Amino acid sequence: MSTRTRLYLEAEPFQNASGALNAWMEEELRALGHDVERFNHHYVNAGDSGIPVATARRVLALHSRPAADLAIYCDLGLGIRAPSRELARRTLLLFHGFHGHPATWLGNPLIDLYATLSPYVHDTVTSLLLTPDWSGRRCLDPRGAANVGTLVPTLPCLEAPEGEGRLRGSELPRDVQEALERGEALGHAIQPGKADWPAVCALLLGLRAQAREHGHPPVRLVVAAQDFALLQHALRFGFPFPAHALAQALQAADATLEDLLLPVPHLSQPALFRLFREARFGLSYNVTPEPFGMYVLESVLNGCPVYTNGSGNNRHALPTGHGIVVHETGAMAAGTPDAYASLAARIFQDLLAPAPLKEACQRGAALIRRTFTRAAFSSSFRACLSRLESDAARPGWTFEDAVVRLSPSVRRLDAASGRFRSDYRDDQLSEEEQALLPRVLGRSAGEVLRGDTRLAPLEALFDKGVLALAPPEAARPPRPSVGAWAWYPPDSAFLEPSLLRDPGPR
Repeated sequence: MSTRTRLYLEAEPFQNASGALNAWMEEELRALGHDVERFNHHYVNAGDSGIPVATARRVLALHSRPAADLAIYCDLGLGIRAPSRELARRTLLLFHGFHGHPATWLGNPLIDLYATLSPYVHDTVTSLLLTPDWSGRRCLDPRGAANVGTLVPTLPCLEAPEGEGRLRGSELPRDVQEALERGEALGHAIQPGKADWPAVCALLLGLRAQAREHGHPPVRLVVAAQDFALLQHALRFGFPFPAHALAQALQAADATLEDLLLPVPHLSQPALFRLFREARFGLSYNVTPEPFGMYVLESVLNGCPVYTNGSGNNRHALPTGHGIVVHETGAMAAGTPDAYASLAARIFQDLLAPAPLKEACQRGAALIRRTFTRAAFSSSFRACLSRLESDAARPGWTFEDAVVRLSPSVRRLDAASGRFRSDYRDDQLSEEEQALLPRVLGRSAGEVLRGDTRLAPLEALFDKGVLALAPPEAARPPRPSVGAWAWYPPDSAFLEPSLLRDPGPR
């Protein structure tokens, strides 16, 4: 008898990068003999958001079917219907990101396995499930934290080097080719809704100044048309974010948005890859933490280096010296004027002497081809399915055994000032929090409590996302994806007080 499996996924097959992974997952299930039924999209239509008649009809239809053996959700797919034993005997949640319905999955005993797309998300999900109640000496969901697995995503372009044709979009506009023919140095940042635009524009203004000073052709950034329209709106109306400082900077540089940015519609993957091969650099200075970082990997694979603040898995996507340059300073975090001037100068020098970064991209491309293969995806996905059929994992340890670590979301923390920047927030530690931090890092929860630690500053360090709990080392399961992300910092790296320094660019 075949296994009945239902997929509750926001993206349809090959609708976007998430949809491509969804399609491969469905192919794997069918190859294993599963009888697959798929449900896509959270929102039925605009009118349904007021009075959800269509949603009620859909929910009724879902409950009219007998329970499946397995239900697989993505984070946004949780909006289609909350997990229930009436829907399926087992439930797996795949994190394409953290945007979808956190109150539905955090601490939910009906989710049997959490599947993540990178060790970074693995550790982040684990830390959230182990959110501590120090007074009650308990965690939110230690059972859930023992049921977190990692998939090895594959890249569409490893099977279709010119770009996956099923990922629909437009051709590269003529004005991009004309800019290249005029000798302009083009960069790219086509991740709609993700960029830190004040940072990106500060970089571009710095590059504009460098180009003028050295008599170099203009440097412009190819961006999504919707982001360009958003920036225009913000400059005109101060909404959805204040843009007064940007307007002043543009005026001081005698520049317009069109001098810095070149908008394009949503591109097909073949068109995007043509842009990558022609572009001189990519920017991924994002406010949204990347769960995997397919965009930066595809850029490197096509020979175009990427500069990034390292948000999310972007700082772990490849090792140092493989085409992704992670650069974020304290001045950038603090919004200091001219904080991006040194990076703009570095990018400009790399434009003049591109050979080292080209070689770095070649090393990165070779590593990508070895690591993010379809075979690795298949093996890791099947391993997750096997875990589902085993008995539910028991923590095997108590709250007192859990170990205090730096949160995996922390990007930089300056021990002298107490300033920190993370994927969650930017903030300043109090003097008491600052003094407490090195005393608790690497210690078990029991040791911390026996040390008569004041709970208020301790809880503040967790609530600010600076500290997290991890299972004791002996209880941590081995990574399910042997050979993938061998460069990712081991958990013990987050326990070392020596990390409390400015890591600098890499």
